[in-house]
Amino acid sequence: MFRLAASYKLLGGVFLAGVLTEAAYTVAAPLSLKFMVDGAFLQKNVHMFVLILTLLIIGGALNVCANLAGDYAIGRLSASIVRKLRVDLYTHIQRLPLSFYQRYRIGDLMTRFADDLHAVERTVRLLSPYFLRETFSVAIGLVLLFSLEWKLTVAVLAASALMFLSPRLLARRAENANLSYKEAQERFANTIDETLKGHRTIRGLHQERRFQEKAREQINELFTFGVKLQSVNALMERVPLTVLLLLNGIMIGYGGSLIFQDELSVGGFMAFFTLFLNVGQSATNLSTIIPAIIESGVSYRRVREVFDEPVLDEPVQPKGMPAVLQRLRLDSVSFGYGEDALQLHDVTVTIPGGTYAAFVGPSGSGKSTALQLLARFYKPKEGAVTLNDIDLFEIDEASFRGATALVSQDAFFFHGTVRDNLVLDRTGLTEEEIGEAAAQANIHDVILRWPNGYDAAIHGNGASLSGGERQRLSIARALLRSPKLLLLDEITAALDPASEAEIHALVQRLRPDRTIVSVTHRLDSVVDADCIHVFDRGRVVESGTHDELLQLKGLYSKLWEKQHGFRLSDDGLHAEVEAERLSRISFFEGIDTSLLHHIAGLFATEVFQANDLVVREGDEGNKFYIIVRGQVEVLKRTPGGGEARVATLQDGDHFGEIALLRGIPRTATIRATRRSVLLSARRETFRQLIEGYPQVLASLERTLEQRM
Repeated sequence: MFRLAASYKLLGGVFLAGVLTEAAYTVAAPLSLKFMVDGAFLQKNVHMFVLILTLLIIGGALNVCANLAGDYAIGRLSASIVRKLRVDLYTHIQRLPLSFYQRYRIGDLMTRFADDLHAVERTVRLLSPYFLRETFSVAIGLVLLFSLEWKLTVAVLAASALMFLSPRLLARRAENANLSYKEAQERFANTIDETLKGHRTIRGLHQERRFQEKAREQINELFTFGVKLQSVNALMERVPLTVLLLLNGIMIGYGGSLIFQDELSVGGFMAFFTLFLNVGQSATNLSTIIPAIIESGVSYRRVREVFDEPVLDEPVQPKGMPAVLQRLRLDSVSFGYGEDALQLHDVTVTIPGGTYAAFVGPSGSGKSTALQLLARFYKPKEGAVTLNDIDLFEIDEASFRGATALVSQDAFFFHGTVRDNLVLDRTGLTEEEIGEAAAQANIHDVILRWPNGYDAAIHGNGASLSGGERQRLSIARALLRSPKLLLLDEITAALDPASEAEIHALVQRLRPDRTIVSVTHRLDSVVDADCIHVFDRGRVVESGTHDELLQLKGLYSKLWEKQHGFRLSDDGLHAEVEAERLSRISFFEGIDTSLLHHIAGLFATEVFQANDLVVREGDEGNKFYIIVRGQVEVLKRTPGGGEARVATLQDGDHFGEIALLRGIPRTATIRATRRSVLLSARRETFRQLIEGYPQVLASLERTLEQRM
C-alpha cells in the first residue's frame, strides 16, 4: 500500500499528519489526569485546573481539524490508488496474449476484479488509517508509560508478548484458510458462468442433476472453508482480548503495591491506568484487524499474479503498416497452443497482395490456427509470419489493426445500438458512409425495416439476429474500417444455402483492392479463389486453383466428393441424398443402384441448432445419420462422470450405421456445435426394405462385423 501511495505525496503527508495528531491527542489526553489530580484537585489550584482544561479544549479542536483533513486525504488517496489499480489491471489484461485467456476462466478473472480488488480497497480506505492510528497510539503510549513508571511498563510489556505472539502463530493457518476460501469462490463462480452460458446444452444432454450435484459440492466446500476461516479469525481476535484481561490484573496488582510503597502517586496511577487501557485497546485493535490484513494480502497477491503475466513484446522501434500490401507469408511456421503438441508443422504459404486465398481441410487440420497467426494473435514457435517481408510483430500493432479486419463465424456484438456496433471507435463517419457499407454487405434495407433502424438496440450479443444478419452486420463493420487485409473465419458455417450464396457473392464483390484470406470447410464457397491451400494434420499438402486440385485426385478431391451428392433447399429445411452418393459410403458399397434409389427415399431431414442433442450415449440406437451441412461433436463419458470430445464430424460425414442392423445402445453422445442439417434413416423402415434382398443383408452384416 505504501508503494502504491508513493505517487501521491501531498495527500499521503496530510493523511499521516492527521493520523499522527489524532493518535497523539488520544494518548496524551489521559496524561492530563496526573496533573489534574495531583496539581489541581489535591492542591485546590483553580489556575492549574483552568490551564489544563484550556489546553484540552484547544488540543481537541486541533484534533478535530486534523481528523477532517486526514479523512479527506485518505478518501482521495484510497480512491486514487484503487482507480489506478483497476485501470492498470483492465489495461494489462487487454495486452495479454490469447494463451492467457485459455488458462484463466471468466470466474477466475471476475473474482479478482470484484472480490480481490474490493479487499484491497477496504484495506486502503479503512484498515490502513485504522492500522496507522493504532500503531502510533501504541508507540506514543509506550513512551509516556515509560515516563510515568518504567518498572510497571516493563512488567506489562513482558506479559503482553502473548498478545502479539498468538496472532503470528496463527497467521499461516489464516492465510491458507483465506486462499482456500477464495479458490472455492472462483470454482463456484466458474460453475455459475458455465451454467448460464450452457443452459441449453445442459438441458439438451440432461445434465441438470450432474450440475446440481457439482454446485452442491462447491457450496458445501464454501461452507466448510468459510467455517474454518471464521474459526481461525475468531481465535486470532479472542486470544489478545484474553491476554488484555490478564494484563489488567497484573497492572492493578503491581501498580497498587507501588502506591503503598510511595513509589507512585494516585494521580500518576490513574493516568497510567487510563493510558494503559488506551494502549491496550489499541494493541488489541491491531490484533483484531490482522485477519483482514491477511485476506487483503492474499487478494493483492492474486491480483499481482495477473500483473505478472507477460504481455506481448512490442518492438523497440515499430514500423508502420505498409501503404501497399504486396505479399503475406507464412515462412516455415511451426506452432502449438501448448508445450506438448504442435498444430502447425513447417507450414510455408505465400499470399500475393490483392488476391483471394482460401485455407481448407478437415476439422483439426490447422487451417484456423494459420489464420490466427495471420491475425497476429499468436507468435509462431518456429519460422515467421511476414507482411512485405516484415515480421508482423515488428509492425506497430495499432496501424496493423487499423488496416486489418477479422470476421468470424461467432461475430461478437456489444450492448448498444446497431450504429454503435458498426461505428465502434471510428469518429467522423457520416450517415452516408455507414449506409454505403451496410448496403455493400446487403444489410442496409434490412436495418431500415427494423424498428428504430440504425438506432435499434442489440442485446445478448445479437441473439435476436439471424445467422445471415449477424454475418452481414459483421462484414459491414469490417468494411467501415477500409481494411487492406480481410480475414474470414468460417463465416458461412452456420448459414442456410440462400444466405451462404449471398455471403459468397458479397465476398466476390469485395475482392478488388484488398487481400482476402478465407478459412472454410465448405468448398463450394471458395471455388473462385485465386489459390486454395489444403491443410491436413498441421501441414499444407496441396495448393492450387479449384480445377487444379480436382485434377490432382488428392485430399481436396476427396473432400469435394464427400460434400456433394446432396440436394438442399434454399431455406435449408429439406435435404435429399443421391443414390450415387450413397454408393460412396462403405456401408452401402456394392448395393444395386435401383435399391440405393429406394434407400435414398427412406431418409428424412432433421435440423439441429447449436448445442442441440442428436443422440445420447446409452440410448437405444434406431437411426443412421448423414451430415448434409453443419458440424457435430462426438462425446464419450469419462470415469469422473464428465464427458470428453473424441471427434468432430462435418459435411458428408456419417454415423450410427450399426443402428440400421442392430438395436444396441449408442456408444457416444452426438451434439451439434452449429446449425446442422442431417438426413436420418430409421432401422425398422430400412430392414423392411432389404428383407427381400437376403444377399444384401448378408453383405451389410459382413461389412458391419469388419467395422466392429
